[in-house]
Amino acid sequence: MKKKVLILPSWYPSKASEVSGIFIQDQAQVLSRAYDVAVLVPRTVGWRDVVKGKRRPKSQVEQHDGIGVYEEGTVVLPERFFRLGTHLFARLAHRGFGKILTNWGKPDIIHAHVIFPGGWMAVNLGRKYAIPVVLTEHSGPFSVHLGSEAQRCVVRKTLTQVNSLIAVSPAMARQVHAFCPTATIQIVGNVIMTDLFTPLTATPAEKPRLTTRFLSVALLNENKGMQYLLEAMQLLVQREAKSFELFVGGEGPTRPGLENMAKDLGLSGRCHFLGMLTRSEFKHWMQSCNAFVLPSLCETFGVVVGEAMACGKPVIATRCGGPEFVVTPETGILVDIADPAALADAMDKFISDRVTFDSNVIRRSIVSRFGEEAFLHGVSAIYEKL
Repeated sequence: MKKKVLILPSWYPSKASEVSGIFIQDQAQVLSRAYDVAVLVPRTVGWRDVVKGKRRPKSQVEQHDGIGVYEEGTVVLPERFFRLGTHLFARLAHRGFGKILTNWGKPDIIHAHVIFPGGWMAVNLGRKYAIPVVLTEHSGPFSVHLGSEAQRCVVRKTLTQVNSLIAVSPAMARQVHAFCPTATIQIVGNVIMTDLFTPLTATPAEKPRLTTRFLSVALLNENKGMQYLLEAMQLLVQREAKSFELFVGGEGPTRPGLENMAKDLGLSGRCHFLGMLTRSEFKHWMQSCNAFVLPSLCETFGVVVGEAMACGKPVIATRCGGPEFVVTPETGILVDIADPAALADAMDKFISDRVTFDSNVIRRSIVSRFGEEAFLHGVSAIYEKL
């Protein structure tokens, strides 16, 4: 009989946001190849919406690709009421877990993602029901959990009560160790769905594209560093670089400002904003670009980098934490953060054909280290030691 693994994420895809925590959903699907998997998802509703009668916490159970997903809602409170919020999340965990016990049975392992609220909820359940808890930390930067003494207290309690702690990159492990030097941390990168993200098979009738196409896809916020990528584009124009263009996928609060910036810099004909992409569209754009660019200021892993590489595409990424773990000299170029000139130099090497990469080598690098089987092997080894 397969062991039962309950996934307890802090983020998980929903109808409102299909990409939030999608990498955790990917992990659940891969783990279901070897384990009986269910997911307990905390859904939050703003307290103002509750007061105004617009929304209220709710619960539901759905099946996604054969995995039972149990959603439980609670009210999210202002930060000054953080301690009360921890009690609400603990109650949510026990309420949802009761339904899981009735419908699915007692799990052998609880695997939480992100220290709060997922990790905190998991250790509460693990302590009460004598179930070992594994925690994978993704948050970047880790300091988002350390804003107040109440938050730091929850982090300490959670880290000391989990049975196994995973970081998705060496950079993530260093951040956790800076707060808790005694923590024992194992590194298992995020899974890259290499069965889904594959190179495009060229047909003999296709003509090579004369314009170098760069692609960048992200949730558009300040952390993603897109303004530096636009400044790099301007530098390339000033250098009279040959034909090139940039496609930017994703939505977020900085998109209007970035579009205005592109116009002001005279990039309207070269820079195209695609909006939010479905996974199918995302794969299409990955397969049709010459190189993927990630100009982030902070990443704990960089799943999109791995997905581009699974499609055989070379990468230009910043040394912002995670990419140093994923990108090698054989698969891409790393540059310093917030450095438009360095980004422009790297992009110019592609435009002028001064650098070449082997698509097969790039893909093998990802499959062997972060593909489905590599991920399943790494996590299973940790489960077996519990």
